[in-house]
Amino acid sequence: MLVGSMGIYDYRPYVKKITNNKQIMYECEKNFVLSSGPPGATCIGGHWSPSELPKCTPGQHPRIRSKREARLRRLRRRNKRALSGQNSQAMRKQMTKSDKDKDKNNAIDTKDGRRNQQTEEEDILMGAIGPTGKKGKNGKKKFGRKKSTPCEEIPDEPQIEIIIEKPGKDDNVTYSNGVVVKINCSEGYQSNLGTDEAAKCMRGRWKPVKPACVIPPCVVPLLSHGSYVLPSNASDVEIQHNETIHASCIEGFIIQGPPSLSCSFGQWTAPSLPECFPAPCSLPEISNGHYTSGYRAGLTIGNGSTVTFQCDNEYVPSTFAPIECFLGILLPRNPGCKRDPHLYVAGSDMVRRGEIGAIDDLSGLRGSCSPPSRVSGSLVYKNGVLLQDKEKNFPDGTEVTFNCVGSIMGESISWRIACVDGQWIGRSLSCEDIQNSIAAVAKDNTSCIFANNEPNVLGYLGDKQIREENVEFAADTVLMFRCIDIGKYQMTGSKTRKCVNGEWDGDKATCFGLNQENDYAFEKPPTILLRHQLGPIAQSNDGKLIVYPGTILHMECLWIRRFGTPKWNISHEYRKYPEGWTSDPGRDAQLEYRLSIFHATKDDSGTYTCITPTRHTHSIEVVVKAVHCPPLPSRWNLIYSSTDTRLNTEVNCSCEHGNSLIGAPQLLCLPSGNWSYPVPSCESIECPDLSNLSDPNLRAAILSRHVGGQVLFSCTQGFGLSGPSQATCLPTGEWAQPFPSCSGVQACSYPGTVINGKMSAVKFYYSIGEEVTFTCYPDKIMEGSPTIRCLKNAKWSSSVPLCLSSYSLRRNNTNLGAAPAG
Repeated sequence: MLVGSMGIYDYRPYVKKITNNKQIMYECEKNFVLSSGPPGATCIGGHWSPSELPKCTPGQHPRIRSKREARLRRLRRRNKRALSGQNSQAMRKQMTKSDKDKDKNNAIDTKDGRRNQQTEEEDILMGAIGPTGKKGKNGKKKFGRKKSTPCEEIPDEPQIEIIIEKPGKDDNVTYSNGVVVKINCSEGYQSNLGTDEAAKCMRGRWKPVKPACVIPPCVVPLLSHGSYVLPSNASDVEIQHNETIHASCIEGFIIQGPPSLSCSFGQWTAPSLPECFPAPCSLPEISNGHYTSGYRAGLTIGNGSTVTFQCDNEYVPSTFAPIECFLGILLPRNPGCKRDPHLYVAGSDMVRRGEIGAIDDLSGLRGSCSPPSRVSGSLVYKNGVLLQDKEKNFPDGTEVTFNCVGSIMGESISWRIACVDGQWIGRSLSCEDIQNSIAAVAKDNTSCIFANNEPNVLGYLGDKQIREENVEFAADTVLMFRCIDIGKYQMTGSKTRKCVNGEWDGDKATCFGLNQENDYAFEKPPTILLRHQLGPIAQSNDGKLIVYPGTILHMECLWIRRFGTPKWNISHEYRKYPEGWTSDPGRDAQLEYRLSIFHATKDDSGTYTCITPTRHTHSIEVVVKAVHCPPLPSRWNLIYSSTDTRLNTEVNCSCEHGNSLIGAPQLLCLPSGNWSYPVPSCESIECPDLSNLSDPNLRAAILSRHVGGQVLFSCTQGFGLSGPSQATCLPTGEWAQPFPSCSGVQACSYPGTVINGKMSAVKFYYSIGEEVTFTCYPDKIMEGSPTIRCLKNAKWSSSVPLCLSSYSLRRNNTNLGAAPAG
C-alpha cells in the first residue's frame, strides 16, 4: 500500500516504481496477518529502508458469527416465552419512543455494514413486545424486522456496463437488498471497485462503495537525470485528467522526446516519454590543423566519444591526448595548433642593410643568437668550420652555412644565415623540399602505379571496374571512385584522379562505415538503406543513384527510435514526400525511418539528406533518368535470354547447335547506358579428319565433324576392337579421348543376322573360343545349330541357323522326300 497525500491505497496495478522519500505499508493477503517484521518501508536513495520484509501467517479470527447467532437464538426463545405469558415482567416492560430513538442513535455500524450486537438484540426484544406487531391470518400479531430499503440507483451512462451477478431479495426492485453488481468500463475509464471486484447492496447502502466508472489518473513516469514541473494541486505520483507536466534535464544532459506530457483519460497524449541523455559535443574549428577519421568542424560527437586531430607543417597540437566529449564539454578544452617553438623561422628574405654579404657591417651590434635548428640531411658550418654539437656561443655577426648531402641531381645545394643583434637573418630551407622540387622538374610524362588496396572503395576506368591490386596506367589517365555502397559508406577524398607526371593528383579516396557498422553510434552519420519496386535502380561510377522513371524508391534512414526522430531534407520542393517509421512486414519499425518516392519522375531528381537528432547527416543524390543500352544485334546462332535494354538488365548469351560462344556469357546494362561487355558471337567448331590414325588396323567412319558429331571405330578383319566403339566432337574442336585400339589376336567377324530370331551378342569381331547362341521367335522353328563357336582359324563352327514356320518346314521336308522319285 502506498502512503500518499490522500491516504493509503493499493498502487500495484499501475505503479511500478516509487519516487525517493515515498513510503509504503505492507498488507497481507486475505486470511493472513502480519506476524513479524516492519509494517512499512521508505525509499531512500534508490533502496528500501528497512530492507527486511515482514512475514505473513494464517490469521486465527474468533468465530464471532456463531456466538452471535447462538445469543440471538436465545433472545428469540425469550421473546417466544414473553409472548406466551411465561414472563409477564418482560411483557410489562415498555420502551418509550424517546428510549428507542436514544438507543438507535447510540447504535454503532460495524465494518461490514451490520449494526452492533447490543442494538440488534434490543431490536429483537422490541419486535417481541413493541407496538409494531401486526395481525396475521390467524388473528395473532406478526412480529419481525422492518423491510429494508433498496440501494441508490446506479446511473445508466455510456461509459458503464452493469452486470448483476446475484439478484436481490425483491425481484421487483433492481437494486434491492442483497443484490451483487459488477461493472465494466469503456476505454478511458476504470472501475472504482478495482479489478474483478463486485459491490453488494446491504441495508440500503453499497458496500464497499457505490459502483461507478471514473477517469483514471496518469502516473508520473520516472525521468533519470531530470525532473518534472507538476501542477500545484498534483501529487508526486499521479496527475489528473487534462493536466500537463513539463520535463527538464540537469546540466550536461539534453532531453529527447516531447518536453511536456498531457494526461488524457489515464494515458499520456505524447507518442513517447521524454528521456535525458548525455549531451553531445560540437567540434570547434582547428586553426592550422584538421580532424582525422572523416570528422570536421561543426559535426557533433556523442558523450564518451573521442576524436583526434593533426596540425599543419610547422605547427604542433596543444595536446597530444585524444579529445573526449564529457556531458557536452570537450576535454581538454579549446584544442588547437600552435607554432612549433623549436622550429627556426628566419622571418623574411630581406636582411638589414642589404645582402647577407654585408653582415660584417653589423658586427658592432650586441645581442648573441641561440643555436640554429638542425636541418635533416645537411652539414652545418660556423664561419667555415664544421659546427660541433656542443657549440652554444653564436655572437653577433656569426655566419652559419648549411650544405645538403648527396642531392638527387648531384648538384651542390647550400645556403647561409647570419646572427644580427640576437636574431638569425636569412631563409631557412629544407634539403628534402629542395630535392623534391628539383625531382619534380625533372619528371616527364611517365606512367602512374595505382595501388588498389583501399577497403570499400571501387575504382573505375571508364565503365570497367579495376580489380587488380597494382595496375600501371599511362599519363593523363583519369580514374573515378565511389564507395561499394553509397548508402552504407561515406567517401572522403577526390572522386576523380588524373595521372600527372608520374603521380595521381587530388586526395586518395577512402570510405568509412556509418552508424550501422558502428552499432548505431550517435557520433556517426546515419546509414541509408535503398529499396525499390516496379523498376530498376543502380549506383553510378561517380556515386549517384540512378532511378528508372516510374520506379517506387524507399530510402530508410537508420536511427534508434527511442532516441528521437530523424528528419529528411530535400534539395527541391517539387512535391511532398511521405515519410515515417516503416510498418512493412519484416522491417524494423524501431530502427528504419523511411522516405518514399512513388512512381519517380524526372522532377524528383535531387539530393535527399537524412539528419539525425545529433545533427549528423548523410545524403543520396538521386537522378531519375530513362537509361537504355543499345539494342542487341542479331548474330548467327546467338541466343539472348532477354531483349530488354533497360537499366540494370542482365542478358545471358548462348549458342545454338552446340556452337562455341566467343565472348562474355552475360551482359549487364550499366548506368552509363553501355553494356558491361561487347556482344559475343558464335563460331562453328569442326573436329579434324581421322584419316591418319596411329593404329594401322583401326578404321574410323566419321558421321559429322561439327560439335556433337560422332565417329565410329572398327578393326580390319582378324583383329579385335579394344576400347570405345565411337567418339564425340567436343566444343573445343577435338574428338573425345581416348581412341580404341585393335589387338593383334585373330578373331571371327560378324557371322550374320538371323531372321525371325535373336542372337546373344552383336559385335564387329569375336574372340577365339567365344560362342554365340541363337533363339527363334515363339511361332518359329529353328533349323540348324543353336550355338556356333569361333574357331582358332577365325572361322565359325557352323553357319547361322534358320528360323522357319511349320508350313515352310513341312514343304521343305516334302520336297526333300519327293526328289528320288523324280
